[in-house]
Amino acid sequence: MLQGILLVLATGLIAGEIAARLKLPRLIGMLLAGILIGPDLLDVMPAQMSELSDQIRRIALLIVLLKAGLGLDKEKILRNGSVAVRLGFLPAVIEAAVVAVATHYLLGWDWLTSWLLGWVICAASPAVIVPMMLRLKSEGWGVKKGIPDLILAGGTASDATAVTMFGIFLAWIVDGVGAGGAAGAAGNLNATTNIAGRLLDIPLQIGLGILFGFIAGKIVVYLLSRRQIAESIIHEMIVFLLFGFVLIVADSALPYSAFLAIMVMGFVILESDAVLARRLRTETSKIWIVGEIFLFVLIGAAVNVEIIADAGSRGIAIILIGLLIGRWAGIFASTAFSSLTYRERLFMVVGDMAKATVQAAIGGIPLAMGVAGGEYILAIAVLAILITAPLGAFGTVFLAPRMLEKGEVDPTKITVHESHRFLVAFDGSASSHAALHRAARTARQLDADLVLLNVRFPGSRELSREELESALGPARDIASEIVVAHGSPAEAIIETAETRGADYIYIGKRAASTAERLFMGDVTEEVITLAEIPVITVDSGEEKPAAEPA
Repeated sequence: MLQGILLVLATGLIAGEIAARLKLPRLIGMLLAGILIGPDLLDVMPAQMSELSDQIRRIALLIVLLKAGLGLDKEKILRNGSVAVRLGFLPAVIEAAVVAVATHYLLGWDWLTSWLLGWVICAASPAVIVPMMLRLKSEGWGVKKGIPDLILAGGTASDATAVTMFGIFLAWIVDGVGAGGAAGAAGNLNATTNIAGRLLDIPLQIGLGILFGFIAGKIVVYLLSRRQIAESIIHEMIVFLLFGFVLIVADSALPYSAFLAIMVMGFVILESDAVLARRLRTETSKIWIVGEIFLFVLIGAAVNVEIIADAGSRGIAIILIGLLIGRWAGIFASTAFSSLTYRERLFMVVGDMAKATVQAAIGGIPLAMGVAGGEYILAIAVLAILITAPLGAFGTVFLAPRMLEKGEVDPTKITVHESHRFLVAFDGSASSHAALHRAARTARQLDADLVLLNVRFPGSRELSREELESALGPARDIASEIVVAHGSPAEAIIETAETRGADYIYIGKRAASTAERLFMGDVTEEVITLAEIPVITVDSGEEKPAAEPA
């Protein structure tokens, strides 16, 4: 098991980095890494890892769904509420219908089995779509009209539609619907009796998913914010993940959409307590770094290369027809009469096309239940993953800057990763030492870089390189750079801050001598007045946050 964990992490990380260097989404490299180490190629995946693959993928999916829920924007969804509702079923239904027609005529299957394949293929994958939409939100693409939020909300709800209809048609086939004689009549009667109840599963799963997610979110907020049962963010994460696990496990006993419930729980926490949501979102983002590798490598490892070859060109044609006709028509029907432009709707076709999670979960069920053509249903399901997951991921990254409007990123809805750099003006005085200590303390909290600047001018005491390196001793655990400049101190400080991309300037506050004032004036005052970035002044005896430019 330990070897399997190491293998997944190592191959996924390396393959993801290679893909990133090739300007491709990291998940494409992770998927290919999974195929490589899977049973059909190198076959180096330990048996224990393969046995637990489904459960590990569900845990990774839990993480990304929680992350998505904590970043949903209520205002954007409500503004296009009818669009979000239509996205929950129209794209899936229309794509399933198109796939069924293509399958019937290209493969010659009966209509029930053709529809069964349609319901397997039509579901969008939160495993691929959620990370990509969160990336768009973090970069600001489409956020003004809430396009990532619409895809997140609608795509997750559509899974309930696809899975429920898959169950209905599978039951029809297993019960012998369409067979002749008394057995066929009995099967028809039984299926007809159950069809109304089964169709009600769709709104029931969605409604109960929202209800259970709402209840779970309120309980989490009550325990963590009002009762304050957690002593640290780690304890808060344990409680948060515990309720997520409960929602995943309980869906085997209760008829609700676990995917939707998990997202709703995160959304309720965000709306109830933004401070708690921010803390949980930050830690969830860290966990997802590892979860993403496990999810996509293990999905790739589940791919059966031989079955894909058997599916052949007709399987590829069925998938592409479903995407180019069914998914396109479903998205455009869902966004009709909305404020979205043609280019934005076209982008949503690509952004909502990726398949992986549902296909991996249900693609093998018909084969296991002895359905005729079950091996081909599995093959085409796997082929859909290989085609649409990389295509959707790459297309999202490529088309977003070309088809979407870039808006302002809302840091209350998404974890924004920023790098920070602090410039410390250092002349060897006690106050400059205090400024360095203050900057180093903050840099540790933000994982920032330091630029230690020493300005040499007539009459100043020149500090050697060794003295400057020695001064950096208390900040030796921080990435730093020593810069020596000449000329007017204030001008050198401001110019260096600009060229080095500093976010803040730290400078010691000390009394200047008469000669210094006559030669160069008050350096600290001049830097505060002229700098376009915040300036923090520090006394030698007491650190005080200070002035920012007006």
